[in-house]
Amino acid sequence: SGPAQTGARGLGPRYIEFHPTLPVCYVVNELSSEVSVFQFDRRLAEKLANSDSDSVSSEPTLRLMQTVRTIPDAFPGDMNTCGRISVHSAGNFVLVSNRGHDSITVFRIHHELAHAGMLSLAHLQHTRGATPRHFQMDASGQWLITANQDSNNIGVFRFNLATGSLDWTGNEYNVPSPNFVCSVTPRPETRVRTLRTATLSTPPGHTGITMASKL
Repeated sequence: SGPAQTGARGLGPRYIEFHPTLPVCYVVNELSSEVSVFQFDRRLAEKLANSDSDSVSSEPTLRLMQTVRTIPDAFPGDMNTCGRISVHSAGNFVLVSNRGHDSITVFRIHHELAHAGMLSLAHLQHTRGATPRHFQMDASGQWLITANQDSNNIGVFRFNLATGSLDWTGNEYNVPSPNFVCSVTPRPETRVRTLRTATLSTPPGHTGITMASKL
């Protein structure tokens, strides 16, 4: 159906995430430190996907609903770029990493009919390190790990499922230039050895985190 504008030119749309149940999606604009909220026409998207025609519909599948800033207004916009965006698995929050402001912004997702999918600020948390390139929730959705690329460390935070707040656990680990973190379920009988990769030890039944550093 053609390109959808996230707003003015030069915003730097980086990633898109779809809500698990609501007909909306979220685009993080790397250069403007903003999130654009779009209404997503699933019916039209399915029609286009199943169509044998090569013609492009003029009807848009995405309609811009809202744009929100990820950092405080007082912080210079040219000193920050956004990294990752993620919709929490429960569908109630959107999280974004800020490289420069060195924080994670948590937005609450509204479910009221008139404002379904729109965002409001819930929490802003410093990452205890520089340049949070990536972050990841564990399988329970209650623990968040940040990959602080330029301070060579990862940090662990407790996530409040009701309020969206992040609380520092005091746990951090030295990892050279971490670029990404991923959630894994460890197998006690298996030991994996990977060059410059570390795994956090967790209690039985809990999820572990693998940190991949830049090679």
